[in-house]
Amino acid sequence: MKNKKISKKDLIQEVHNLELTLHRRPVKRDNATLYKNSREFFGSWNKMLFSAGYSVQFLQKIGSYTFNHNFAYFLGLLITDGHIAYDKRRENYKVAIYTSYPDERDMLVKLIRHIFEYNARISKKKAGYNVKFNFEVRINSKKLAEDLIDDYCIPSGKKSLNVRLPNFLFNTQIRCKESFLRGVIDGDGSITKRGIKIVSGSTLFLKDLKHFLFTLKIHTGSIIKEHDRNTYSIRINKKEDWIKIKRIYSFGYFYKRKRESINKI
Repeated sequence: MKNKKISKKDLIQEVHNLELTLHRRPVKRDNATLYKNSREFFGSWNKMLFSAGYSVQFLQKIGSYTFNHNFAYFLGLLITDGHIAYDKRRENYKVAIYTSYPDERDMLVKLIRHIFEYNARISKKKAGYNVKFNFEVRINSKKLAEDLIDDYCIPSGKKSLNVRLPNFLFNTQIRCKESFLRGVIDGDGSITKRGIKIVSGSTLFLKDLKHFLFTLKIHTGSIIKEHDRNTYSIRINKKEDWIKIKRIYSFGYFYKRKRESINKI
């Protein structure tokens, strides 16, 4: 059947037939010809699904944004507890941050709306070493993924072993430095009454972070390999440095449980 003889009604019927065959909702990779025709007749796959009666989330665009202390905090979380997917073949572009706590999920939604004027998508899934279910708070944006990779030097895909601290952060304003550090502690920091520990799979990141903390006049110990895990850590143990860390939790966005733990040191 040539395209000129196909109608929108025919394509909608083909979608429903495909669902009966697959016993699930069709996705565009299930039928390359149907996907091609959906773009020609409806403008997109999602518009065809919507016309066929399916619930569809249409692609949003991020608003214009600038680098400030809120964005620096977002970068700290993304480097430690986030992920960038950039797959041209599958047209899969996403920027995601993960947390197990509902109040932090809600805070991340507010943060993303504040910075990017974007209503974040939320999924619940298990990932990594965490035995709990994680909330994935994500932005589906090719532009943002490209900006973060090209302009902010954050790698896509698996990054835990090779991520580095972006060089430009060494020359930013103090409030941006403090906000980035707050994001790192919220993402990969653990707090006890004896001090603060930051863990990473990348020794290069921890070396960078030690130099970065020195610009804030915060001292750390040596990089230590964690027992029974392929991770490393640095510790902030001095009282005067704890006081500085407490102060950076007095403004902006943060995880409440981390601030409460720091206030108990």
